[in-house]
Amino acid sequence: MMRTFKRRLKKIFWALPLPGRLKEKMRIRYAEKKFAKEDMERDTFSVLDDTSLQKEFCQYVLEKPAKNYEGYKDYIKHETCKKPATLVAYYLTQFSPDEHNDKWWGKGTTEWNNVSKAVPQFVGHRQPRLPGEFGFYDLRIKDHMRRQIEVAKNYGIDVFSFYYYWFAGERILEKPLNMFLEDSSLDMPYMFCWANENWTKRFSGTDESVLIGMEPTVKNYQDFIHSVIPHFSDPRYFTIDGKIVLQIYRPGLVPQLEDVIHYWREQVRKICHKELYLIACQERDGKTNWIQKGFDAENEWMMESVKLYSKDITDQMHPLRKDFAGEIFDYADLVNKKKYFLKNNRHKKVYPAIMPSWDNTARRNNKGSIFYGSTPALYKKWLDDLIEEVKHRSDLDEPMIFVNAWNEWGEGTYMEPDHDYGFAYLEATWQAKNS
Repeated sequence: MMRTFKRRLKKIFWALPLPGRLKEKMRIRYAEKKFAKEDMERDTFSVLDDTSLQKEFCQYVLEKPAKNYEGYKDYIKHETCKKPATLVAYYLTQFSPDEHNDKWWGKGTTEWNNVSKAVPQFVGHRQPRLPGEFGFYDLRIKDHMRRQIEVAKNYGIDVFSFYYYWFAGERILEKPLNMFLEDSSLDMPYMFCWANENWTKRFSGTDESVLIGMEPTVKNYQDFIHSVIPHFSDPRYFTIDGKIVLQIYRPGLVPQLEDVIHYWREQVRKICHKELYLIACQERDGKTNWIQKGFDAENEWMMESVKLYSKDITDQMHPLRKDFAGEIFDYADLVNKKKYFLKNNRHKKVYPAIMPSWDNTARRNNKGSIFYGSTPALYKKWLDDLIEEVKHRSDLDEPMIFVNAWNEWGEGTYMEPDHDYGFAYLEATWQAKNS
């Protein structure tokens, strides 16, 4: 009952007619107080005094490493792939040592540190998520990226959207991306998604313990465009109707938005002799119309875009820890009831998105968000619907769908082969595009 009440309060809060920036500040202040309390309790926890549940949990944990899931698929070489829709998958570069992470977290720390320490919170919880063919790869090794590209193209992923981390002239996690940019034989179409928010010690979106801050000045935002302009002439860079596509992760943080967008367009036109196609990633409830504020289009952001509409089944599950404070949603209910057809997004130019799964307990442990019950078959059902939709949407400039993500292992949403399903999600992608 309390959990349901809190969810209703959240819906009411985000529906309030308050400025987006104010609501975001209020959210951050609440989250920071909550996390401070969690830090004090971090080292103490206990499990439920239920011997039958403990026994069942132990059996599940001990059996899991030996089993593949029903529907597991090995690699299949496909000769061709139809293109009824353009699939853009987000690509994370935090899979190689970085001097910033060495300083903040310890020598050699990468995203794999979070992934490998994840534990199941309840019977049937698919953790840890362990890689398949690619293994715990290091993106300093070019052959790993080359194989990623080969596999992605084989199964119908058309474009990588690289997260681009730029802070007043300083870039982080840049080495794998630079390696890709400098070698044209890595022939994957790509675009940038500028992650224009503070880099913090938490994966929470708060401003607590800022490691690198995003300067909220007009000049800083204007200067950003000069970091990416040199790459817009790359033949691999993705365009729509000849326009250079650029995503902005947090459009609500851009100061004097219309002036900044005008400057960006002016500079791209002057230097590249092309137009800029700006896409705003939706924030929270997606009610802000970013197109009216100067963007060419928006894209849905999974899982935030569907979270408020999803069925909360936390009370139906049986976490072993007494202090489990996460939230568990029903992936099958989301797909079978087609809750991803968000009404707010069918009356403006918004590119739809899909997530093969979601589970960020690798980062948040017992306080993560989980979409339970994802399978390749359910994912394919969702993708089938989106492909059919974008093929018939006359308002979209490209029949395009965003996939969150290619390799977000820490958030449990990835297309890469894993121990449980192998290449099944990728095969489902190919089947959806070729049915």
